[in-house]
Amino acid sequence: MSWIAVTDLTRPLFNIRGIGVAPDAPGARPPVQPDEILPRGTMMLELRYNVEPGVTQTLLDYHRSRGWARSLRVTLDGAGVLRVSSRQGLSGSEASIRLPMPARDSRLRVSYAWDAPLRQGLLTVEMLDEGQMYQAGVAAPVPLPVEDLRLILRNTGPAQIAANVIFLAFADSIEPVGFGIGILAGTLVDTASGPVPVERLRLGDPVTTATSGRQPVRWIGKRTVPAFGSFQPVRLRKPFFGLNADVTLAPDHRVRIDFAEAEYILGTDEVLLPAAHLLNGQHARHERSNRLVTYYQVLLDVHDCLLHAGIWAESLYVGTIARRPDVARSTVLGDMPGTAIPQHRAFSHHRLNDVEARSLASALRHA
Repeated sequence: MSWIAVTDLTRPLFNIRGIGVAPDAPGARPPVQPDEILPRGTMMLELRYNVEPGVTQTLLDYHRSRGWARSLRVTLDGAGVLRVSSRQGLSGSEASIRLPMPARDSRLRVSYAWDAPLRQGLLTVEMLDEGQMYQAGVAAPVPLPVEDLRLILRNTGPAQIAANVIFLAFADSIEPVGFGIGILAGTLVDTASGPVPVERLRLGDPVTTATSGRQPVRWIGKRTVPAFGSFQPVRLRKPFFGLNADVTLAPDHRVRIDFAEAEYILGTDEVLLPAAHLLNGQHARHERSNRLVTYYQVLLDVHDCLLHAGIWAESLYVGTIARRPDVARSTVLGDMPGTAIPQHRAFSHHRLNDVEARSLASALRHA
């Protein structure tokens, strides 16, 4: 099991067996029991930063006294301090992170993971537009009653979720953080023996790259996440972008775009552009069919571009995370030995800032 509750503030969905799992599915767990708690789990929310200086914004506020007093609160102030506090009766826990001042309207992803039996937890804040991640430990986190999840998702009565929250989700497991890019199952990856669906790739398979020739696959990640916000899939449609088949990928997954406007604006005709900047309803559009999405990530020794049905898109970029083993263990790389994680010292091609990306995307739509 994993994600059991998710809302985009318009369509709450709760399923203790797991989102999308039928009651009669093989091995499905029984219904919620009275006063059942989650001894371990993850809360994830994504938001746009719009806090005024000197003001503290409450992103999530939940209080209930029926049975016993309990609360869950997430706040973010104008100085960039994010705080999560939780209480169950006489027990409570709190964690906070001070961020560099986020730009207004920038995207933040907050993950709060707790493991009450082990008496440890982790608070993670990802500044998505800056590509930065910050973490703080949580001492002796308290478990969360399952019934509280239902009430929080309703966003009424004892629970209030701020309007600038894009989505809120809960899992009954410790979920990885970071690395929000990826491609869907069925996406073809060009290899030495021809195109292969990403889910059929194996470690060591030689794949075609844009600038580094054939490179062996060092690792293949697989991650299921809520299909909202920075995880909502983008479908690039054939025959646009030189595609011979549709390709669906994460919004922040960068694709290589070659066109004259890039040469004019940046002095190079090859750039990596996030898929979300290509959205226009015709060439590229959001996929809205499911509440969850599973992304595959291909890691190479170098950061380069892979060929998918006629378009080049980046492999997984891990930077120098191998130098931060505690952080690496909290990501999808957690099962890899630290010595096996490569170090990527530079991005392949020109990495755009937000202004450059929007300018090029606008030029491409009108090309």
